[in-house]
Amino acid sequence: MNNILRLSFLVLLLTFHLSDISAQEKTGKPTSAIAADISAIRAQFQKTNSVPLKMEKFNYEAEGCVEDGIVTYFTNGKSIVKIIESGSIGDGSWINEYYYQSGKVIFCYEVIVGGPAIGNVTRTERRYYVKNDRIIQYIEDKKIMKPEPGATVIIRIANEILKAYTTKDFASALCNP
Repeated sequence: MNNILRLSFLVLLLTFHLSDISAQEKTGKPTSAIAADISAIRAQFQKTNSVPLKMEKFNYEAEGCVEDGIVTYFTNGKSIVKIIESGSIGDGSWINEYYYQSGKVIFCYEVIVGGPAIGNVTRTERRYYVKNDRIIQYIEDKKIMKPEPGATVIIRIANEILKAYTTKDFASALCNP
C-alpha cells in the first residue's frame, strides 16, 4: 500500500512538471517574460489613452451582420493607435476596442451584451493581450483563461479593420472574418 501511494505521488509530481514544461513550450517563454510583455502592453494602453488623439468616425451597415455599425479610428500623428468598433444585431450589441503599436495589434477588448427578447441580459467582457499576432493572455469576465479555439479570429479582425481604413469597406473586414 505504501509503495502504491509513493508511486501515485511520483506520477502526480511528474504530471505537474511535464504540464509546466508543456505550457512553457506553447508560449515559448517563462511566466515572467509573459508578465513583462503584459506590463509593456498595459503601459502602451495607458499612454494611448492619455494623449490627445485625432478621431475619425465612420458608419456602416451590413444585412445579417450589423445594424448601426460605427468604426472610430484614433491616430497619433500618422499612426493608427486605437480603433473602436460597435454595433448591434437583433437582441445583441457589442463594443470592440483594438490597440496598436507600430502597426501591430497589441491588445483587444470586447464587451458583448445580449439575450433573448424576454429573459436575462448577459454581459461578457474579454481582454486579449497580443504579441507578434499571438494571444499571450486571455481574460474573460476578469478570469484568466485559456483562449477558446476560435479566439485568434479577433487578431485577424484587428488586422483587417486596420487595413479597412484605406478602403472604407468595413463590412468585408468585420463580417467575413
